[in-house]
Amino acid sequence: MKIFVTGGTGSIGAHLVKMLSARGYTVHALVRSMEKAAHINFPNVIPFLGDITDKASIDRALAGCEQVYHLSAYAKVWAKDSGTFYKVNVKGTVNVLQAALEQQVKKVVVTSTAGVLGPSINGVITEEKIRDVDFFNEYEGSKAMAESRIKDFVTTFDMNVVIVSPTRVYGPFIFGMPSSTTLLVDKYVNHNWWIYPGDSKKLGNYIYIEDAALGHILAMEKGRKGHTYLLGGENHDYVSFFEIMGEVSGVKRKMRKIPVWVQRTYAHVILKRAEWFNKEPMVTPKWVPKGEFDWEVSVDKAIKELGLPVTPLEEGLARTVDYVRNLSR
Repeated sequence: MKIFVTGGTGSIGAHLVKMLSARGYTVHALVRSMEKAAHINFPNVIPFLGDITDKASIDRALAGCEQVYHLSAYAKVWAKDSGTFYKVNVKGTVNVLQAALEQQVKKVVVTSTAGVLGPSINGVITEEKIRDVDFFNEYEGSKAMAESRIKDFVTTFDMNVVIVSPTRVYGPFIFGMPSSTTLLVDKYVNHNWWIYPGDSKKLGNYIYIEDAALGHILAMEKGRKGHTYLLGGENHDYVSFFEIMGEVSGVKRKMRKIPVWVQRTYAHVILKRAEWFNKEPMVTPKWVPKGEFDWEVSVDKAIKELGLPVTPLEEGLARTVDYVRNLSR
């Protein structure tokens, strides 16, 4: 069977392509450069040069495929032109769905983000949660808008589309930009990081990257049409996160809290620098407030309906520590 994948050279996408290849599928991977495609040179993977903002390139790559995994997105904290979030995350998703509809694809799995549902202010986050605060940034807003478009395709055209929403992804990367959590592990182990993000005590949910990739395949196999599945793992605050990291790495640091107002000020400074020099910042003022809320997630639905595996944080961080140590050599 032929399967179409966007975002195959991304962090989760590269693991997904590897897993699909190992299962014997032929993967049509839409890539923006053949140089990047070299990093997913697994058996039966055929790269197609194109972009999700160019529907004609999608049409060519999609030909003959029965399933679609749409992972490609603009997932950065900042864009010089904020309209990029809409252009890629919303219009790009519509392009993929329209092409899949026209070519009568049997099923589509689209990657969103748990951030769309908002923080756990009035209870643990589930797929049925109604967001009770405004979106913190353009990325969350654009992904929510994309989800609305997806549901339009399901209700209007009876398309078999499933949404998967990963939490904080971490772990060894095949290719793609490492997640902020994996970069944090690298900074702690290799670069003397000693600062707790946020106020240190707010909860977050962490999913090991191979679980996230496998969750996509499970959603394709078992996910119900029009449903959303949170792909996550264990809930931890930053104090316990760094305690576990210290235990598995053997690196002990005296961690400190930085007042949130200082973090906000720093974010404003580096945002200005980004605007002046067109260099992506590590964080922006719109992202800092996320650290003032709990993001406690229940993954019961994905476990019960999909059979999602949950790698314990201790085990996943041990593998991630080994990975980042090899990066420093």
